Amino acid sequence: MKTPSSLPVVKSAARSLQILEYFEQIQRPATLVEIAQAMAWPASSASLLLRTMCQMGYLNRDPETHEFAPTMRLPLLGGWIRAERADGHALATLVAGAQEATGLSAVLSTRHGLYVQYIYVSRATARGFASRRPSAGTLRPVCLCAAGYMMLAAETDERIALVARHAAAVLKRRISLDVLMEGVAAARRSGYAWQAETNTPGVGDVAVRLRENDPFGQPLVLSVGAASDVVRESHQQLGNTLRKLVKHFSATLPPAPPSQAAE
Repeated sequence: MKTPSSLPVVKSAARSLQILEYFEQIQRPATLVEIAQAMAWPASSASLLLRTMCQMGYLNRDPETHEFAPTMRLPLLGGWIRAERADGHALATLVAGAQEATGLSAVLSTRHGLYVQYIYVSRATARGFASRRPSAGTLRPVCLCAAGYMMLAAETDERIALVARHAAAVLKRRISLDVLMEGVAAARRSGYAWQAETNTPGVGDVAVRLRENDPFGQPLVLSVGAASDVVRESHQQLGNTLRKLVKHFSATLPPAPPSQAAE
């Protein structure tokens, strides 16, 4: 999980969450050896943490196969968290559908201050560029990616300029306001955003906004990443595909509960 360098990370807490995210990625039971190797941790450290998570009811261990797997306590913990009419399962299914429809790595993200933060990731094999293997929790500068352009599109131009100046100071890197505003303006016109090599050489992304917001009222954005030449050549096709997926997603969600519909 990537965090801003100014924020300290509690190692045991981070590792516990990384184990849960690992199971989300592989979607099957795993042995101690598999988990330790995947995380590049000493087996002794992984063993202690897994035993603790079992004692707390978050994992189970099969005594015959020696495999670990999450328990039903996890979905019950987050069952109350929704993005308006959409629950976590529906959102994860949407991301998987985007990955399948495009053949590219797909991400659902939300706004986290000066960053875009990944919530769900469905990775595909990288073609034409070196993937940084993003995962849930990964952060990208909001002013330097298509997902960020889509989030900023609802802001005033004055507010976007302020965010850009602040981000440049915090990140200690140049942010072209002209490039940013051009990307935001295109997103407003077409209903999708795209960029190539603005943040990372050889890499770009295409993004659309969901109609649903996260529990804090922040926009949710669906995006796919690819080699920059693929994005330049196919951004319109990819944008239209994502827009269709999001439109179908919203149309098939269950009605809002009476209390939510009245708000």
